[in-house]
Amino acid sequence: MPKTPGRKYQVVEVAEIDLVLQCSDSHEFYKKYLQVFPDMKKSLDSISKIWKRRSEFANKRGLTPPAAEMGATSAQDIVALIAERTKIIGAITALAMEILEVKRQILAVLAQQNHILTGDAGHTGQEPPKESLSQIPTLPHSVQKNSMNKKASEKKTPIIVGS
Repeated sequence: MPKTPGRKYQVVEVAEIDLVLQCSDSHEFYKKYLQVFPDMKKSLDSISKIWKRRSEFANKRGLTPPAAEMGATSAQDIVALIAERTKIIGAITALAMEILEVKRQILAVLAQQNHILTGDAGHTGQEPPKESLSQIPTLPHSVQKNSMNKKASEKKTPIIVGS
């Protein structure tokens, strides 16, 4: 014998619909439901099914569900977030460019000191730009003293590769 199809949805009273439309989240709805309808013998599953049909009830009443439920944000919020993100990215970019310039200056100074120490005149074709050398911060006085006391050996030693 074929089974008669049961109802797809349970019957929901008007008071329950009003209550579900007033609440903003499921926990609040569950607590208020138990307070307003203490004599109802509905299980948690039945109450959660009412909550899940919230948008359906709102559409039937001609109400629109709140934006928080839909997961949408206003256009002004999006514009503000994009502007804030652009400011942050601009600051990061400026810092990165500054760090890159400092690293270039350090490498130029190191290359120049390497040429001086090794006495290698053949590779002096790649000199750092004059303007970047003038912007290089000077080393502290104690570091300058120590580096000036060290003298490069004038005799070139051959490179020996060991096994």
